[in-house]
Amino acid sequence: MRAPSPRLPDNPARGWTGRGAGIPLAHLAEIATVAAAYAALAIYLAPASYGPVQFRIAEVLKPLVIWEPQLIPAFAIGNFLSNLGSPYVGPWELGWMPAANLVGAWVCWRLGRRHAYLGAAAYAVIIALAVATMLSSVLHGPFRVLFPPLLASELLLLVLGVPVMRPVHLALRRVLGSRP
Repeated sequence: MRAPSPRLPDNPARGWTGRGAGIPLAHLAEIATVAAAYAALAIYLAPASYGPVQFRIAEVLKPLVIWEPQLIPAFAIGNFLSNLGSPYVGPWELGWMPAANLVGAWVCWRLGRRHAYLGAAAYAVIIALAVATMLSSVLHGPFRVLFPPLLASELLLLVLGVPVMRPVHLALRRVLGSRP
């Protein structure tokens, strides 16, 4: 006997009902949209998005996880997709960096609930450490030389992302009818 198929929800934003109910469709759509936006910005603005001195404008989106924790996987997915266009594509870019983004986004959310700028700064430090570690391995460059400029660009973009993304978050909540 076959298991009953899940019923369509009365409100698609609430997700599927029945056994195996998972992530609401609205959250999946948000994750896909943010991941695609992150990847598109990084790829479109290459070569500035890659290398030892990078300025990845897409990083401004990352503070969204402070208010929208369901977006944590969006940055790992977006990072994976954007790194497909990297000149250093390989296990570091496709495994290490998405994993670092999962950790960084989670830490940003946890700390950001108390202080948004602290959460963003912690995310910046984690990503700068991960990128410097990757590049020192791939390019055989000294970590101590690679880390400072990466940290500066990450801090600038993620901390700047807090006042930029807060109104975006509030506008999305009004449009989607959820809590601010």
